[in-house]
Amino acid sequence: MSEQGKGSHAGVNLLSLIDSFEVDPNFRKFPVQEPPAKILKGRLDDRQEIRTDRGLDLPDYGGAFREDLRFTDFSKELLVDMLRMNAEYRQVWIGAWLAEVENVFGRDELLDMEWAAWRDGMAVKLAGIFEEFMPPALAEARLAAADLGRFVGERPAGDDNGIDYDGPFAPDDSLVELSKEELVGILLGSHEYMLQCNQGISMQVLARHGLNAMTDIAWTLWSDKVLPNVKHVKEKYMKITGHEVADFMKDLQIDATALPGKAFDVIFDMPDKDVGIMTFNRCVAAEMWEMLGREDVLEQGCHATCPASFIGMAKLYNPNMKLDILAIPPRVDTEHVCCSWKLSMRDESDPEYVQIQGSTPKNED
Repeated sequence: MSEQGKGSHAGVNLLSLIDSFEVDPNFRKFPVQEPPAKILKGRLDDRQEIRTDRGLDLPDYGGAFREDLRFTDFSKELLVDMLRMNAEYRQVWIGAWLAEVENVFGRDELLDMEWAAWRDGMAVKLAGIFEEFMPPALAEARLAAADLGRFVGERPAGDDNGIDYDGPFAPDDSLVELSKEELVGILLGSHEYMLQCNQGISMQVLARHGLNAMTDIAWTLWSDKVLPNVKHVKEKYMKITGHEVADFMKDLQIDATALPGKAFDVIFDMPDKDVGIMTFNRCVAAEMWEMLGREDVLEQGCHATCPASFIGMAKLYNPNMKLDILAIPPRVDTEHVCCSWKLSMRDESDPEYVQIQGSTPKNED
């Protein structure tokens, strides 16, 4: 364990170490096509809006991209399947974080960080998440099953934690009896829960081992370990199987880490058949680091994670899909968007164009 991690909680460490975080002057910075000062916020995210009057019960999202998508456009059966999808997504993402932390810092340090993350974060917040997003009876049952009262003090010696990450938002067939409004609420809650799980571990790494350790792990995970697996998860449940910009846009619209809520507000536009624009009006990372006065930390963190994930996902859909950054932190003020990303397709005149053989896009190498 690093010296700064010994004998202290993640929250205390983080607040006391903010001023000491040093940004790597040589961190990889991706080019930005448009200065962020020129992109003001426009319309807001409304995917979570309850619109059962539209008369839609889509069994999957294998059809056309819907710029005005509402989650209530999906059938109740698919909304329950989306909870299953989120559960598998969480297993991939959080599992990758836990495995990489153990690989880098060892088993004992992983268990200490995991315990502290639940003691200082989840044990404090999970009851509120249940209450906000679940019907009362379900919230009461899930809270009782979570057994949060055991997360007190230091990790018991020899305890392997035994944390059930799946339990709090575990889907089951009986949930289909709920209304679409209730199911959308649970879906949004599963998103909040997943982000809290991730934040708990990543903030422990930040507090105990520093900024660069956290960003190094994030960079390693997304492109190599998380993205290919979660793409298959979304294919299985949502039937998003094409290779065009519209398929990538649909993927992000239902992505478990970018649902609307307190953390994110994202809008999706397709001004042309082969052009998609994703704009984040709100991002929890931007708001946190701006509030702490560390826009430099935010900038390094954004460049370390977001371009890698979007570029990696674009290549999984089609090697000729390219990404341009229209805006990325730091931003001028909160009247401007946090970031904006443009997807388009290369043609044969582009020196990076990849010749595609067969019906499925593949890199020739």
